[in-house]
Formats: sequence, structure tokens, C-alpha cells
Amino acid sequence: MTLKNIDLFTNESIIINILSSEFSINKIFTENEILFKNQKKIKKNIFLVKSHKKITQIGTSNCDFGVSYGFGIIFKNEIINKYKKGIWNIHSGDLPKYRGRHPITAAFLNDEKKIGLSIHLINEKIDQGYLLGKIFVKRSYQDDEFSIKEKLLKNVKKLIKIAIKNFKNKNISRISKGKYYKPFFKGITVLDSKKYDYKYIYNATKAQKCFNGITINGKKYYDVIFYSKEKVSKLNRVIVCKNNKKLILVKKK
Repeated sequence: MTLKNIDLFTNESIIINILSSEFSINKIFTENEILFKNQKKIKKNIFLVKSHKKITQIGTSNCDFGVSYGFGIIFKNEIINKYKKGIWNIHSGDLPKYRGRHPITAAFLNDEKKIGLSIHLINEKIDQGYLLGKIFVKRSYQDDEFSIKEKLLKNVKKLIKIAIKNFKNKNISRISKGKYYKPFFKGITVLDSKKYDYKYIYNATKAQKCFNGITINGKKYYDVIFYSKEKVSKLNRVIVCKNNKKLILVKKK
């Protein structure tokens, strides 16, 4: 069994480029108006949708699979059942350990040294269904969420091939409830750094770097450096964390 023709549900153009080099994309569904306008110039089969109802109105699919990545609408069975082999979701987290909209941030906050990329056959529940495969990338303390995401995306093609093989061989497992993390849409705020472990603040700042930074002690910071006297400059600020540990915070230029 091979995956040749897919419908794609995504709000990110990068996944279109990655998958279109390997597979024939029949339809693209997106909530992203900018992506919709840019792709429409070269594709006639892209649809701007804002709700489950809008997707169902578009009609049936001639693809065996649907693939989703970074898509905000929760799928109902009415859509899932359009595909003979269901909809496969690519999730930037280790399932079922990290369920939710922002699993990379959650993993950073837990000081994980490796970050998972999972693919699963979905049902109506968030990040559940059947696990088809997962892989991991190493995380260093220099990584932020953006660099980790780049590492994960380089492995998407490999992961899908693993998933196809596991699906064919029926080597799949039901995803247990696991841990669900609420979205970090409002960012992360640290009111008093002295009450927090320095690694938590470091990891939170790195996780939020690509989302315009983090608020600490009432001020906004873009990046963070482990403390040393040599690295302190007029452009940054030293804060004291729990147990008198220090960090250097950097403001956005």
C-alpha cells in the first residue's frame, strides 16, 4: 500500500511544500487567509474554511487519506468517514504524553531533552485515536521552538513512510488519554522570578522566543542566556531566580 493522493488540512505553507514533493495533493483546506491567497494563484483546489460545516459543504473526496498538520478545526466523524483510511494527523509532540495545541512549549517547560513528532489516525477527540508512528529529535539549550520545529519538519516524509508501513502491517495502538496541555495563546507571564526555578524561566523564554517573547517581573524579554559575568552587557538584564540562581534576559532590538 502506498500513499499517493491526499487531501491536506493545514494552516502552514511549509507542509504543502514538503508533502507536494512526495505526494499528489488533491485538495487543500486552510483557515489561513494569507496562505489561501498565495496558493490560489497557482492552485484552484484550495479552500478557505472557518468551521467544520464549511468543510462538509465542499463535498466528497476521491482520496483514500486525509493528512492534517497545524489545523485548528476539530474533525467530526462526518468528515473523517469521507476517507477510506481516515485522516492522519501529524502532531509536533510525543503522543500521548503531550496532547494539545502547543506541545513543543509544554515539552520545553518540562525540560525535555528530546522532542517527539507523532502521526495518528484521528477520531473526534483531541490528539487521540490510533498511533501510527513517532520519531524524536534532540533538543539542546540553544534551541528555541522555531529551531525545534525545523528539525521536526525535516522528518515528516520519513514519519509518513513509517506510518504507512505500520498501517499496512496493522502495527498500530490505541492512544491512551495521556496528558492534555491547554494552549498558550496568552503567552507566559512570570510575576516574580525569585519564586521560579531558573531552568523553568530559561525554557519558557526559549519556547516563547518566536511568539514575541515572555513577560518577566513586569517587562517583556525576547531571549535568555545562562548567567556569566562575561556575557552581561548594557543591552540585557540580570534576574534572580529561585535559590539565588541568575539568568541574563535579552530585550528585542
